[in-house]
Amino acid sequence: MHLALQSAETINRLIEQGEFLLQSFHDEHQRDPAGVETEFARCELVGWRSTLHTLYRDYAEDIVNRVVTRTRLTIPDGEVSSGAAHAY
Repeated sequence: MHLALQSAETINRLIEQGEFLLQSFHDEHQRDPAGVETEFARCELVGWRSTLHTLYRDYAEDIVNRVVTRTRLTIPDGEVSSGAAHAY
């Protein structure tokens, strides 16, 4: 499903949501890299990205790339760790 065929409003909302989640992760990581809140924020971001891939398959990374470009922040790795000691 090509993004051009999707509602611009929907895509913009997904980008805004990604920006919020990515910024939240970086804020928490700066406060406490190994903290529970950092891990929670990272898992929220992983869930958002996973949902994008389920819905938009090959075009999901287009949305992720727009978020990265707008925020100028990096995306943490996508594996969910078993403990809160995970950092990037």
